[in-house]
Amino acid sequence: MANYGPADLTIEYDNAAGTLVDITAHVLSLNDVDVENITEEVRPFGASWDKHLPIGVGRMPVIELGGVFDDTAATGPDALFAGRVPETPATTTRSLKFTWGGSKTTTVETHLLTYRRTVDKNGLTRWLARLQPTGTVTEA
Repeated sequence: MANYGPADLTIEYDNAAGTLVDITAHVLSLNDVDVENITEEVRPFGASWDKHLPIGVGRMPVIELGGVFDDTAATGPDALFAGRVPETPATTTRSLKFTWGGSKTTTVETHLLTYRRTVDKNGLTRWLARLQPTGTVTEA
């Protein structure tokens, strides 16, 4: 088993043409990448501890990526996220792929929830994208 650190991580996201683009150099923050089982509480009367059973459905919570705002790169966050809200139900999903190091990957289709630009009078303008994973999470 290999171990990986932040220098080993690669983050890719689909552009409008459906091609994965390496956005790693633009990302300074990333929330946890969770894969979860949905469970149902099944504690019977008379029991003093919770009991849960998985229902056979998984999910991945919202992914948040962020960094320093830069609108000059044709493949940067502003080019990928700006001007996309609102989207219709027919809007094609976009792939998000993490390569943790070596060949270990996590890939999921996403919809854009939020693209935020935050101004700070004492610092650099920052961006944040919130992506809603949808469908199967593929881990290889």
